[in-house]
Amino acid sequence: MATSSDKSELLEKKKDRMDLNTDADYGTGEAEADDASQNGTTSRDIRLRDVKFERDREEVAKSYEYTVEDAVECIGFGVFQWKLIFMCGMYSACDAFEMLLLAVLSPVIRCEWQLEEWQVALLTTIVFVGMFIGSPIYGSWSDTYGRLPVLGICASLMFYFGILTALSPTYIWILILRGIVGFGFGGAVQSFTLLAEYLPRRVRAKVLISYTAFWAAGSCVEIFMAFLVIPTLGWRWLVGFSAGPMLIMIILLYWMPESARFLMAAGKRDKALQVLQRMARENKSKLPDGALVESQKLKRGHFTDLFKEYTSTTLPLWMLWFCTAFSYYGVILVQAQIHEFAKTCGTADVIPPVGDCHCAHLLDSAAYKAMIIATLGEFVCIPFNIIALDWIGRKRCISISLFCASILFFCILICTPPIGTTIFIFGIRGFATSLFNSVYIYTTEVYPTAVRSLGLGSCSAMARLGAMTTPFVAQVLLKQSLLGSICVYGVLCMICAVVACLLPIETKNRMLLQTGK
Repeated sequence: MATSSDKSELLEKKKDRMDLNTDADYGTGEAEADDASQNGTTSRDIRLRDVKFERDREEVAKSYEYTVEDAVECIGFGVFQWKLIFMCGMYSACDAFEMLLLAVLSPVIRCEWQLEEWQVALLTTIVFVGMFIGSPIYGSWSDTYGRLPVLGICASLMFYFGILTALSPTYIWILILRGIVGFGFGGAVQSFTLLAEYLPRRVRAKVLISYTAFWAAGSCVEIFMAFLVIPTLGWRWLVGFSAGPMLIMIILLYWMPESARFLMAAGKRDKALQVLQRMARENKSKLPDGALVESQKLKRGHFTDLFKEYTSTTLPLWMLWFCTAFSYYGVILVQAQIHEFAKTCGTADVIPPVGDCHCAHLLDSAAYKAMIIATLGEFVCIPFNIIALDWIGRKRCISISLFCASILFFCILICTPPIGTTIFIFGIRGFATSLFNSVYIYTTEVYPTAVRSLGLGSCSAMARLGAMTTPFVAQVLLKQSLLGSICVYGVLCMICAVVACLLPIETKNRMLLQTGK
């Protein structure tokens, strides 16, 4: 099928030929009037020929076709995308509330309910278990019922069961409710998918990387709320405040557009066309000439296809995705507890004995400030990540991010003032975010269309396994041995830095494949 630009060029040429024929056959202005008077042609005949001419032009336009992808490229980037970035970004920020809540809540609940270390870690793990179960279910539902219904279900679950978490009477209840919140969290990626479907190719990578700023902003807001709320109102109010914004997201869904690609796949061509017309109107652009048609369907791949041609790519990517999530969520959990080690250079436990603690003040103001500063590392990395991906390539960007994160993990073991530890974690958060962005972009580019979703899905599953296991290092092992827990992160990142160098394909400046290498 010809591209939108090719179709437009061909259409213009044919229109030009028709204009020449029209000028020759029909005449214009005074010449046409002279011909009419000389040949006895009436003005009615001229009008009939004009009608025929316009009908011919319409038939020419209808003879061309364009897909949703063609329309997005033709309309371009504008107000429509900015609105969508804001709405999807707010959804991402609300998700960050729930994720950072785990870091600031764990020490308080452990103290108040006198929990063992493994019980605290299980509170975090159960959220990722819920995500692990929910993600494939929501993926299937989004292809069947649409992106917006799935986002509505997810936001409703996170809001309702988040509020119930604040009322939990026992540890078992909070464990069950956080698992359901995690199940709702599993569909949050659909907001990312919805945004990506409306982005032209030339800005897609830059926008999706910049999109992580909303997650970082949500993280900072959550930490600041914890600083204000926990010492004064208690942790239950913090849980309620963290779930509240999801109600706003449910309302915002009214203005969010459904995926035009889904609408076409579901046979709702008129609705898809309405969305694209709205997009063109808000961007002050226009749709391509022709009729909107569904993209050509390719034969869907099978799981075994990931190993027939891509074994040397799939296995390293699984390891990289596991390490990425393991390290990123690990440093989030570690930073809430590592502050005490920075004060004592590792001579005391991170968490004081249960009987001696004051539950409302386990994290002092300095700890909260250090956590906010460390989170700012995610903002700082964004412009460098955008430049590095196109400058040094995807593989090198992944490898360098892992290597630098590994070095900074080991630097935490150095006896430095608290500001030194904060700087190290600041750097780790930045490189971990860069790693997440880079490995995602690389994975989408390295697989052909037929197995791209399978590749991303399998890698995402490995990432969730990493997120499920990291609490037992960041919260259980850290209590027993700072050296042991930090070495786990540092060594794993160093090994994966070498693995990234061994990836067989560099996807920089490489066209997306349709069917094979």
